[in-house]
Amino acid sequence: MKYYRRRRSNEQEQQKSLPQSDDEITGVAAYFIRNRVISWMVSLIFLIGGVSAFFGLGRLEDPAFTIKDAMVVTSYPGATPQQVEEEVTYPIEKAIQQLTYVDEINSISSRGLSQITVTMKNNYGPDDLPQIWMSCVEK
Repeated sequence: MKYYRRRRSNEQEQQKSLPQSDDEITGVAAYFIRNRVISWMVSLIFLIGGVSAFFGLGRLEDPAFTIKDAMVVTSYPGATPQQVEEEVTYPIEKAIQQLTYVDEINSISSRGLSQITVTMKNNYGPDDLPQIWMSCVEK
């Protein structure tokens, strides 16, 4: 006994898998396609909410931030970089390192010029820094 299975044509399979009317389509997209007024109202609500949220954001023209770096620049005309380092940069670095609030010191000694960058620790706020800078200047 042989069994033969009848195959459907591609047209019949496509017709079977596609919905026959708009009522057979389900889901959120189908709902908003059928109810255009509601979809426009939801879009309008989102637009108004977005615009009001944008204008409600807090903005500062010049936000407050604290600079915790200072640069000490000294000139020593006619001196070589080694002389500047030994006679100017090293003594200033040594005096600054004695301060407890210093986090990092970087220096560059070039012909006739010394540049020292001092960075303070992060645990000092904007109210403390003027006093700290004054103690650095006094050293």
